[in-house]
Amino acid sequence: MRFVSLLALLTVAAPALAQEAPAQQTAAPTADQTKDDKPICRRQAVTGSNFFKRECHTKAEWTVIHARDAANAERALDQRRAGSTRGD
Repeated sequence: MRFVSLLALLTVAAPALAQEAPAQQTAAPTADQTKDDKPICRRQAVTGSNFFKRECHTKAEWTVIHARDAANAERALDQRRAGSTRGD
C-alpha cells in the first residue's frame, strides 16, 4: 500500500520537478576550502533512462535542494487532497 501511495506521489510531483532549472555543477575543491565546502557527489536517477547522472553540491546546497523537494512533494499532496474531497 505504501508503494502505491509513493508511486502516486511521484507521478503527481514529476511534472513540477521537471520544470525546475538544472542544477549547476560545483568546481573541484581547493586547499583553502573548509570541510563543509567540499562537494558531496551523489548518483541521481534519470527519468526514462537506465543510467544515472552524478550531481555534486556542497552540504548547504543539498540542504536547499532537499527542502525544495519536500515543499514540492507537500504541494503535490495538498493538490491531491483538495481533488479527493470532491464528491465524484
